Amino acid sequence: MFNPSSAKDVGVRIQSLRKRYGLSMRELARKAEVSAAMISYAERGVSSLSLTTLQKVLAALGTSMAEFFADKEAGGEGPVFAREQMRVVSDPERTYTILLGKRPGVQVEMFDEHIRPSKQKPEFEKLNCDIAGYVLAGTLALDVKGKEKRTLRTGDAFYVTKGTTHRGYALGGEEARLITVYYPASY
Repeated sequence: MFNPSSAKDVGVRIQSLRKRYGLSMRELARKAEVSAAMISYAERGVSSLSLTTLQKVLAALGTSMAEFFADKEAGGEGPVFAREQMRVVSDPERTYTILLGKRPGVQVEMFDEHIRPSKQKPEFEKLNCDIAGYVLAGTLALDVKGKEKRTLRTGDAFYVTKGTTHRGYALGGEEARLITVYYPASY
């Protein structure tokens, strides 16, 4: 479930990027560390990818979530990013509002994340960029592979370097809300 695009629209855009880079579904799946069937289902709009999996696929295609969902017509110049130009993407576990997206001269991407509690922990991810975050509300578990899981509360911040395998999820039965910044902007 993605807003503002449907699963079919997302699939068509993934397929277009994959073909532009001359990758087969199997090659993209291998690079993204997902199954070829998952890529096939997503491209045909049969099923939606979780936001975590979508990030993996987009990173394998050399782009980011902010760039993928950028509103090309809205454009925007100067230092102001108007609320009506911000895009919102969501799945059952998360909602991201893209606060700062790809634009000439912008070196970071910034998201307002809402992470809902879930019975299952999300899959680990490894990004091709650094990520910093600040917890606005709720409690967040930060699980970095090979290290002790950390619990962050409102007012805590974190920094995860490029290539570090990690995951974050809400604790305590309530939504965690945070601001995250990705550097560099296009990874």
